[in-house]
Amino acid sequence: MITPELRAQAWRDADDFALRSRVVVRLLTTIEQFDEARRVFDDVWPTPPGGTEISAHLTKALVHAGGYVGGAYADDRIIGATLGVVGRSRTDAGWHTHMHSHVAAVLPDFADRGVGAAMKIHQRAWALENDLDRIDWTYDPLVRRNAKFNIAKLGGCGVDYIEDFYGPMSDAINANDRSDRIVLAWDIASDRVAGALAGGLAPQPRQAWLSQGAQVSVEVGADGEPVSYAADASIHLVALPRDIVEIRQADPEAALRWRLAVRAALHPVITAGGRLVGLTQEGDYVVEAAS
Repeated sequence: MITPELRAQAWRDADDFALRSRVVVRLLTTIEQFDEARRVFDDVWPTPPGGTEISAHLTKALVHAGGYVGGAYADDRIIGATLGVVGRSRTDAGWHTHMHSHVAAVLPDFADRGVGAAMKIHQRAWALENDLDRIDWTYDPLVRRNAKFNIAKLGGCGVDYIEDFYGPMSDAINANDRSDRIVLAWDIASDRVAGALAGGLAPQPRQAWLSQGAQVSVEVGADGEPVSYAADASIHLVALPRDIVEIRQADPEAALRWRLAVRAALHPVITAGGRLVGLTQEGDYVVEAAS
């Protein structure tokens, strides 16, 4: 339930995360600001000459229709931007209105200081202020750092696996790979998310999960290749490569083997109602099968 107290706490959380990241996060409202955001997106995801990720004119239309665009500023310079639209998702009870966070980016020189988290927490406060209790977005299931951020730090859960979500992509990061995506559900009014933001979802060692009956369905072999196993326990552990972006650039065939191994382990479990609920300290997904 969204209460006045929850909204007030969400804004305090937003201020706290921004302060820790040494940024100011604010809503963007003008064409000039939207063009600043466009340049951030294009810097992070370089496109072919003449291309752009999201034009300022499109951003204007999305905001006019009720969407969200935020920017993170350091010394009055924009260093991060994020865009979300209000959408609907099908549930057993019918259509549910939520925010879909389409894109978020931080300039490389400002990575690893919490700017992405500050933008997400600001987005959460705005969504709660506008009576939205869920934000979802997609991410590449092979990118370990994003999985850790989305699930362990923010408290989201992976609720769907969509093969080749975007089709072929031409930007410098995703080119020559299949665009499989996890749909992440961030239930921003939940106790799980509040606990995660307070540091309560720290990853546990792999052995702790194994001692509770979890089974490994993918692990990293001695040669760095994925090794797959059959698993029928209620909890599966699915290993991820250390850095899929690096592997994609150095050995596209190895990257494809990782893509197919993780897809085979996750897709049937999640589409049958399972969820990604955590990560181990070693970098495995903790997958909860449907009961």
